[in-house]
Amino acid sequence: MYRGWLVMMMVSMVVADVVDVADVADVADVAMSWNCVCEPNDCEALEPSGCPGKGAVVWDACGCCRVCARTISEDCGGFSGTCEPGLICKEGFCKPEK
Repeated sequence: MYRGWLVMMMVSMVVADVVDVADVADVADVAMSWNCVCEPNDCEALEPSGCPGKGAVVWDACGCCRVCARTISEDCGGFSGTCEPGLICKEGFCKPEK
């Protein structure tokens, strides 16, 4: 599992340099462009209580594993992750909707 996490982190750095994630309407578009390999058996069990912020759990960029949603001021978009409810991804960071 840790090897997969390392690969995802490395890909997220490349995506940040290659793709302007603010212009990508759907995370699935980015995931498909990187040919995600999904191994559901490698996904860690995750409970909302183990997540920071509001404890929101969302699908990863590949739609394979459940991960913690990003909280305020955390990086977001593409492989960086999805913001928790009440936040939007703006300029690569989770910010309040209003």
